[in-house]
Amino acid sequence: MWKGYGTTANVAMRIFGEEASTPPIPLSDSSSDKKYFARGSVNNFTLSLPESLGNLVKIDIWHDNTGKSPSWFFHVVAITDAQTGEKYHFVGNRWLALEKGDGKIEAEIKVSSKKELSGFKNLFYDRTSRSLGDGHLWLSLFTRPPHNPFTRCQRLACCLSILFATMVTNAMFYQFGASPKDTFQIGPLKLSWTQIKIGIQSSIVAIPVNVLVVTIFKNIKQPSTGTDNIKTPGCLPHFFVYIGWVICTLTALTASTFTVFYSLMWGKETSNQWLTSIMVSMFQDVIITQPIKVVIIASLLALIIKKPPQQDTVIGVAIAKEKGEKGKTIKLPDNEELVKARDYKRKVVEMFRTIIEISFFLLFVLLLFVVCYGNRGSNRFVMTQGLENILNNFQKVYSFLLVLFY
Repeated sequence: MWKGYGTTANVAMRIFGEEASTPPIPLSDSSSDKKYFARGSVNNFTLSLPESLGNLVKIDIWHDNTGKSPSWFFHVVAITDAQTGEKYHFVGNRWLALEKGDGKIEAEIKVSSKKELSGFKNLFYDRTSRSLGDGHLWLSLFTRPPHNPFTRCQRLACCLSILFATMVTNAMFYQFGASPKDTFQIGPLKLSWTQIKIGIQSSIVAIPVNVLVVTIFKNIKQPSTGTDNIKTPGCLPHFFVYIGWVICTLTALTASTFTVFYSLMWGKETSNQWLTSIMVSMFQDVIITQPIKVVIIASLLALIIKKPPQQDTVIGVAIAKEKGEKGKTIKLPDNEELVKARDYKRKVVEMFRTIIEISFFLLFVLLLFVVCYGNRGSNRFVMTQGLENILNNFQKVYSFLLVLFY
């Protein structure tokens, strides 16, 4: 799901069974316009073999380390025997990269047993990565899986609707006479526990509208346009997409209108308190509520439901290899090339780590300056000036006494 998890390299695989094995199978097709093995992608392949392999034992998968971003996080390979219907899962959850993991771009993966597939670690990791990449509304704007029909435009509309709903909810609390007390200051920012409480309450109140719109967009049946169409098990007719857009639009317009009306009755102090509560609401929703929701749900499902989550289905053949068909051979680079590439990747990683470390240090210094110098006032200046005068007078008296003594 995350940035950098896909690969631009050419991928190949061998399948080993109890009775036979396949030759190297290229899984990339340079003649096709489709981009395979992108971040969060699900790819289907159909292979025709001259003989049965028997029960599958393991796979050998690798890439040729080509392209701008060859590093690849390999999740799982699921193989289905079309004749018997038997399914085999090969769980990787590892990097095929020179600069990450064990530094190898080839992996031998044994077939996973039912116990391994239903284990807590595998289920928790699978559900958590899916939920964070697709279920976290704000984060999914950047990590949305390519095959998911819930578009980025729809996700952005849902984010805007919950933002406007949070704004008007905060405004209603202040309009009803909320008066923050027990204020404390962090640099130039003044906060109170009342503002924090209002921010948390507002984000919770705005959840139902968000859940309704997201549920509509996620469960819409996609129209059939051909064999390459991505289908989802939606239960709502396609015209519900217009209902979702109407709800988003009306929520945003209504909330923004009432927010403007409320703000006309406020002064500067109430407006600043309202803005602070909105910041608390957004921080609480993005950083606290949604990640905690994802972790709790994933943990409960992993403990209660021991069945592995259903893999996303892509209808359509990505690459079909017939008996006797010859494709491009995808070979591993030789040792000398791997050493040079690994050394180059190591230097690049170290450079980026240094840049990130310097950036965090500068950010820390900036925040330190804001906190230390944001509270400077006239009273503190007068106190500092008074102390300096006292010390100067003491120094004059001390010098006079020394002159008299000598």
